[in-house]
Amino acid sequence: MMFKTNVIVTVLLACPLCGFAQGMSNDANLISVIGTGDIMLGSNYPSDAKLPVSDGKELLRNVKGVLRDADVTFGNLEGCFLNSGGHRKACNGGCYFFRMPDRYVNYLLDAGFDVMNIANNHMGDFGAPGRTNTVKVLKEAGLHYAGLEGVCETSVFEINGVKYGFCGFAPNSGTVKITNLANAKKLVAELNTRCDIVIVSFHGGAEGRGHNRVPKKSETFYGENRGNVYEFAHAVIDAGADIVFGHGPHVVRAAELYNDRFIIYSMGNFCTSGDFSIDGISGYAPVVKVFVDKEGKFVKGQLFSFLQQDKTGPVADENHSAAKEIKRLTALDFPQTDLMISDEGVIERKDAKKMFTENISPAEDNDELFDTDSVTQEIIDFSKQFLGVPYRYGSKGPQRFDCSGFTSYVFKNFGYQLGASCMAQIEQGEAIALEELKTGDLLFFKGRNNKSKRVGHVGIVISNDENGNVSFIHACRRGVSVDELSKSTYYKSRYVTGLRVLKT
Repeated sequence: MMFKTNVIVTVLLACPLCGFAQGMSNDANLISVIGTGDIMLGSNYPSDAKLPVSDGKELLRNVKGVLRDADVTFGNLEGCFLNSGGHRKACNGGCYFFRMPDRYVNYLLDAGFDVMNIANNHMGDFGAPGRTNTVKVLKEAGLHYAGLEGVCETSVFEINGVKYGFCGFAPNSGTVKITNLANAKKLVAELNTRCDIVIVSFHGGAEGRGHNRVPKKSETFYGENRGNVYEFAHAVIDAGADIVFGHGPHVVRAAELYNDRFIIYSMGNFCTSGDFSIDGISGYAPVVKVFVDKEGKFVKGQLFSFLQQDKTGPVADENHSAAKEIKRLTALDFPQTDLMISDEGVIERKDAKKMFTENISPAEDNDELFDTDSVTQEIIDFSKQFLGVPYRYGSKGPQRFDCSGFTSYVFKNFGYQLGASCMAQIEQGEAIALEELKTGDLLFFKGRNNKSKRVGHVGIVISNDENGNVSFIHACRRGVSVDELSKSTYYKSRYVTGLRVLKT
């Protein structure tokens, strides 16, 4: 497209929110793909009075510099293009209807978008006339699109000599179904035989601030099966997808690296002008930039944090709120993923240092860039919020804990399934000598009977300094507490072993 530019270094270094190190600049051998969440530029239903100020011309002004700066830029079009009329969907109350004027497609072109997902619930707000006209408007504008069952299930296009395949999925009427995994895999596999890079979009999962986690099971919302987005994302990657962009919950969700391919489970709302809640996390509007190699394998990425304010379009967020939230959720839902996300939004592989050693001079080799302890710190921070929670034997939390109930509860929130008892947990990891213990390791002790050979107590290491002073958090008779092993005669005399469960 005429708006694209390859001058990524200049743009990023001038942008105060980017936090992009010079080592993350464009690589001629890499392909860059940008994704955004929900876009609804303004509805003329029930009248033009609901359209945004300046007729929406300024909505994307603050994000153009980022959006234009990729080989391919993707967005989720949350509503139809239709100047008037259409068959408004049936509704029993509390529904929203989005009907954008046809001319608003020019704002997407000007901002740098190349391809739009039209598989979502609001694409059907005005029935067949809305869907048909949306396809017509996008086609005439030269934008690529997919997501309607039997109409435009996939799209194949070429940019700068690279052939891309795109398909979109949702649980809604008229869309290519996210719940039909067999068909999804078939469509993706066909694209994979024809294209260099395959991009998949899904609109799925439950909605709202209480649904920002990836449950790894089918989600039902308002009585509708919204799909198992975890199973779906893995299935389409197994079938040949290279990038999976998720949306639907209206809040951000975690990211994951699966089989060297990048998944983000929700990018939330991006530019939604109208009757949307944009308070707090509902206003986080990230732009996700992914760099892949010619085979589609993830190499690096960047989360640009924007906020929606006063329903006038996204603005730069120097606090990087969206990036920090995606980082937090990724640590919670996918603690073992090979992605590292910084507070500024830089996304790297945990094995990036190994992959790019030949390209880094000794002076540039900074181990802090490849810190693998971020997940461990998230676990410790999570565990400390329960300090003072009372002890009760057999309790698994969160109002009361026993020792193994506490450790299993904490680790479960990060995707680790520990046994229900100390005796079960001690069989689940690698034995570690006392002097080698690290933050996040487990400590095991004999029970109240010091002569017993059975373990009867367990805690989590929160620190181990250079002098061997090990501090640990545990659920004991005093409630959830922190103790130092070297200063506690009781626990020092009962110490059995350390155990490493986390793989870093």
